[in-house]
Amino acid sequence: MNAPIKTVRDRYSEEQIAAFYAAGYWRPASFHALVTEQAARRGNQTFVFDSTTSLTYAGFHDKAVRLAVGLKRRGVRRGDRVAVQLPNWTEFPVIAAALSRIGAIMVPIMPIYREDEVAYVLRHSGAVAAVTCHEFHGFGHLEMFQKLRFEVPDLRTVYVARTPAGVDTSETPSLDGLVAGGDLAALEEEAGPGTSPDDGFLIVYTSGTTSRPKGCFHTFNT
Repeated sequence: MNAPIKTVRDRYSEEQIAAFYAAGYWRPASFHALVTEQAARRGNQTFVFDSTTSLTYAGFHDKAVRLAVGLKRRGVRRGDRVAVQLPNWTEFPVIAAALSRIGAIMVPIMPIYREDEVAYVLRHSGAVAAVTCHEFHGFGHLEMFQKLRFEVPDLRTVYVARTPAGVDTSETPSLDGLVAGGDLAALEEEAGPGTSPDDGFLIVYTSGTTSRPKGCFHTFNT
């Protein structure tokens, strides 16, 4: 699915769009813009956590910007699709915010999906990159993605969150390795212009109970 994704104005009239904003259903801030606002207001408060990690609002914002720049340096561009298959870890929302910052589109994949379902989503979405874990609950997610790279020509790179110690990252780089260092203000400039809440944000796939899954495209507002 490498064809351009339809825009908000392909799907809604100007009158409908104006009505959604007037009613307050849609807001003028992107996901990353909201993260930036909350970091300024609640910087030291805990925002996200899992069983082993946590991030404050300020720490979340900082990491999202640094990851956004890292992804951009590795060739992820506005409109590119990035598949993410992870457990319920703090990395998941950080990736969402990072992709929102540079205008790339997240394609979340259920952790329980295996080769056939994952391969279909990767092909159909046209994902150029993917983020997964090395292993979870005894299943080798990285091993699966390494096999699928030969079947999905658009998939250029697979990044691994929480790479275990001693694992070679030369062919499957770690997500943490993308987090850019340096001055945050300079990195914000490098990340480029911000995004609109009406830009592409997410493609969520249906369960495919009766046929192949369908990719439901969303902006942040929708």
